[in-house]
Amino acid sequence: MNWRLIISLSLLGIIFGIASVFGFTSGREWLAWLCIGIFSAWRFSRRSREELFLHGFYLGILTGFFSSIIQALFVSTYLANNPRMVEALNALPQGLHPAAIVLIMGPIIGTVSGVVFGVLAVIIGKVMHRNL
Repeated sequence: MNWRLIISLSLLGIIFGIASVFGFTSGREWLAWLCIGIFSAWRFSRRSREELFLHGFYLGILTGFFSSIIQALFVSTYLANNPRMVEALNALPQGLHPAAIVLIMGPIIGTVSGVVFGVLAVIIGKVMHRNL
């Protein structure tokens, strides 16, 4: 397991978190996560032939974690720049602070992203290593 690579790529979660706080990803979150996933899968497959799925899975969890921490720290700016998130939060039962909801959802979204990143890493790894 290449933890150095996983941790360095997980810093993309901080960049994503900052971009989302300022509304740059509003409505295009899936595209940003897909780009992160494809880039990371390519990097994993260049550095390793083993445990590609786990590399992607752990990366997804860490990026979700880092992204949600940034969003929670700057929750008022995040909500001001993401009206769709405000609508989603209004649909939930009252009583939880928006930052708590963001912190709860981050690892959940990160886990789903991790599965997607892992599958992408396996697919890209098979394609890249088939040509060697």
